[in-house]
Amino acid sequence: MTTFDELKRKSAWPPTSNGMPDLGDDYPDTLLWQYLTATESLDGDLHSLAVNLARLSDKAIREYREANDGLTAFLRTPRGVEQLEGHTRLLQATDRLENCIDAIRRAEGFFKTAAFQRITTRENREMLMELYGGARSIRNSIQHAEERIAKGLIPEGDPIYPAMTSDCLYFAGEYLPYAEVAALVIMMWQLSSAGIKAVTTS
Repeated sequence: MTTFDELKRKSAWPPTSNGMPDLGDDYPDTLLWQYLTATESLDGDLHSLAVNLARLSDKAIREYREANDGLTAFLRTPRGVEQLEGHTRLLQATDRLENCIDAIRRAEGFFKTAAFQRITTRENREMLMELYGGARSIRNSIQHAEERIAKGLIPEGDPIYPAMTSDCLYFAGEYLPYAEVAALVIMMWQLSSAGIKAVTTS
């Protein structure tokens, strides 16, 4: 477990720079539309899997970009969190990043479905579950914030809500680097896109 004071020595809080990797224009949030407008579609549980992974991939991409833009907007606000505008912009960016991580975590649930298991190997699934470890930990920490607070599990001096530093999201001893979030978002998009492309180009 990392304390907030330890983390702040490596990654400034409030943020003084934006360490979120830029996704550029390579990952459009239109996967669900591409699938639903294709001339062919999958059947049964594979259709359900494709639709849900596409929707969650689109959401993760969209929310990540909004978080990135929000953090940049915060950094351009004079006096940062000392002003209401800066305080609001940082919280809005944090909200977006939480939504992104939530979409990533929810997509992981589909890796356990029979449909996903039919089209992947056990090694594939084990690798994906390992890659999702960081997102799983911080999302669970945030989801159970009220329990952690009630039990006094939030270290003294820590923020009692998720905090965006220059390079990562932190809460209750757990942190997730933005580079890792970006990698997971891209991996989700590529996984979903490959399945859709197989249908739309067949």
